[in-house]
Amino acid sequence: MANRFQINQHHLAYGFIGSRDGEYCLICECGIDKVKLQIDHADNDPSNWEPENLHLLCQNHNLQLRCISVTDKLRTLRSHSAKNVCGSENSHSGVKTLKDTVNYWSGSVEMRANSLFEPAFTEWLFAHLPIAREDAQYSGAQVVGCSPETATRYLKKLTSTAGPLFEFKDNMGITMIDFKQRNKVQENDDE
Repeated sequence: MANRFQINQHHLAYGFIGSRDGEYCLICECGIDKVKLQIDHADNDPSNWEPENLHLLCQNHNLQLRCISVTDKLRTLRSHSAKNVCGSENSHSGVKTLKDTVNYWSGSVEMRANSLFEPAFTEWLFAHLPIAREDAQYSGAQVVGCSPETATRYLKKLTSTAGPLFEFKDNMGITMIDFKQRNKVQENDDE
């Protein structure tokens, strides 16, 4: 039987994930009105409660993903996460984001441009990881139509402590960008 700490930890984690990602299955996008959601540990380690390791899945997908390798599971989760995060609007029930409360189209030119460029840049970047930082900055700006300075701001946000990406130097000293979760998997594989 779970103790009070475990119940509170689960409740807090569920609330955090629900507010971060929305209350729906990351894979099939069924919401809480249709399925009961479970907290999934991406690395299959139930003691790892790091925020980037946690996702909500329906019971069916949670069980299916337990049967595949951690590497394949992470690849599946990343692809669905990038697809869902980069969607134009979050329409899942129970989720209220800033974009739901602020009309960006009645705001400044910068707000209107940002609502177009940032999701497109993020989607492009996620599809090209790992990538050299400079290439991400200039190629991403070229592809989505924003300035390199704007792309740099998006990169800073995505590689911040709360962001899903991190920067590192490769063997040749080039600053690279990749998913934080992929780095943890590689570190575990090296051990």
